[in-house]
Amino acid sequence: MKRIIIVDDESSSRAILKKIISDAGYSVTLASGGEEALKKISASRFDVMLTDLNMPLMNGIELTEKVLQIEPDMIVILITAYGSIRTAVEAIRLGAFDFLSKPVNKDELLLIISRGIEKATLLKENLLLSRELKRTKNVPVLISDNDKMKGIMENAKQIALADSAILITGEPGTEKQELARFIHNNSQGAKYEFISLDCNTLSDDSFESELFGHIKGYSKKFISANKGYLEIAEKGTIFINEISKLSSYVQLKLLRVLNEKQFSKLGENKLNISNARIIVSSSEGLEKLVYERKFNENLYNKLKLFEINIPPLKERPEDILFFFNKFVEEIAYSKNLTVKEISPDVTRMIINYMWPGNLSELKDTAERVVILCTDGVIRKELFPENILEVEQYKDLFANSSYKANKAKAVNDFEVNFIKKYLKLCKGNISEVGRVIGFHQISLRQKIAKLGINPKEFSVKK
Repeated sequence: MKRIIIVDDESSSRAILKKIISDAGYSVTLASGGEEALKKISASRFDVMLTDLNMPLMNGIELTEKVLQIEPDMIVILITAYGSIRTAVEAIRLGAFDFLSKPVNKDELLLIISRGIEKATLLKENLLLSRELKRTKNVPVLISDNDKMKGIMENAKQIALADSAILITGEPGTEKQELARFIHNNSQGAKYEFISLDCNTLSDDSFESELFGHIKGYSKKFISANKGYLEIAEKGTIFINEISKLSSYVQLKLLRVLNEKQFSKLGENKLNISNARIIVSSSEGLEKLVYERKFNENLYNKLKLFEINIPPLKERPEDILFFFNKFVEEIAYSKNLTVKEISPDVTRMIINYMWPGNLSELKDTAERVVILCTDGVIRKELFPENILEVEQYKDLFANSSYKANKAKAVNDFEVNFIKKYLKLCKGNISEVGRVIGFHQISLRQKIAKLGINPKEFSVKK
């Protein structure tokens, strides 16, 4: 049975909350203030702390900070009669899971408690999974506990069985090459070569030479003959990273390969046949580039038939702890270093951080802290400053304009709050309205105004 401690200086409030939570099947302990709560939490393990914000001697914010030093994994929910954006941000910055305003809605309270316990359970399961995962060469980076990613991986397996060209999109650092390799490993050509070409680092003529090959004496730059990857790969896979960087001329040549499976070496008129599969990636929106006439429309239409978009890490927090542990383990092993423990407060910090660089940034950060770790324990102090600051909050009051900051804070709060409950209610707007006490018609208007798509949160059957 999950244990919950209720902290409130008003006896009537404690009694009401105890009845609601006890009737829902939880074990409840009461505390009349911060000092009493700290004594009980130091002496016994609790899963959730529900605390009033405004209390004498020690308020809810101060209590939250001290409790999370004792129990970094504690789920903390604050209750306030004076709900404000600034208070909410401060509480969440310190590690609180969520907040409620008085008078407390019973259904909303139980929903938030349930969601908090679910998150804590998930973090533990991911930690166990990462420790139990045996190191093998072929384990793909894109193992995921996120429902959307699981669907993507299943879809990728199905597409892999054909030999069609594939477009993989997503933010930088989302490991698009790893998904391409996963598709290759699940394809009919898995026993053949997987070759990667990066348009970020190759000039057009170098790219053409690498892909198509060239004959001896083709130019002063390419004196010796060179076999291109279309010839070498045979029935394997060629992954082209950041295809938007290619010139329109090379895009046309690539379109011919996709349409006819034919190519010519540079300096040679003879047609060659290639059975290599082409997978490409782009961090830029190709549809927008087509509209701007910066990308070949026919090539885009060919590629988009099988387009896979990888969501950023911030949209799949389930994966953050799993991959961090996995990267730490792998990097420590490869560098012959010892990591005995990851400090519990690190867990909360990396879950709160938004990871704009996605898995690449997460892996680089793991490498940094493993190298800096001298006593076998990874602590918060080893992380770079931008992560310690919890970057997603640092620009909330970035300038001196009251109106601008208020508008931004309110907008950010509304978007995040509504998205959270759409996710909890699986995209059901009527259910969200009931839970948060918002009239359904007004809520639909608000969702449209904020540009939120409820379908993103619905369960696909």
